[in-house]
Amino acid sequence: MFKHLKDVNMTYFEHMKFSLFLSFTFLKASFTAFVHAIYPDIFITSSTETLELLNIEMKKKMSSIDT
Repeated sequence: MFKHLKDVNMTYFEHMKFSLFLSFTFLKASFTAFVHAIYPDIFITSSTETLELLNIEMKKKMSSIDT
């Protein structure tokens, strides 16, 4: 049971914290992209900034798996 946790080298609560962080980030990104679609002059760079943030955070997590 919980093979995935061993695969990603995380405890249950570390995984929960990171997954909730991702969930909140996706929710926020979805909201800002929706608003930007309706009114293009706001949240102009929010999608790009979210992708950059997630790229950094995923690289951090991937490096902890490798060690």
